[in-house]
Amino acid sequence: MRHANPTRGKPFGFKRDRLPNPADYYRDQGLKLIGGGEWKNALCPFHNDSKPSLRVRLDSGSFRCMVCGEHGGDVLSFHIKRHGLRFIDAAKALGAWEVTR
Repeated sequence: MRHANPTRGKPFGFKRDRLPNPADYYRDQGLKLIGGGEWKNALCPFHNDSKPSLRVRLDSGSFRCMVCGEHGGDVLSFHIKRHGLRFIDAAKALGAWEVTR
């Protein structure tokens, strides 16, 4: 059975350059980023964390928890995992999905 595609025939797509700045995004998500260098530390929101175990790169938005193993390559991946969204829904929520008529 085929499902209707509401974007069929319309130009659409993911616009990576429209993703929010990683430093601003992670702060807006309530993470207190600490430390120097390329990687910052924060309490991991994916498990009950009492010592900062989440590592975040502010240039790319990459993240990795050294305890629970949750990881991803950018703020979109973080948003998908943290909020349980599909790719397109997360991209739309972050302003990085465009549908034109």
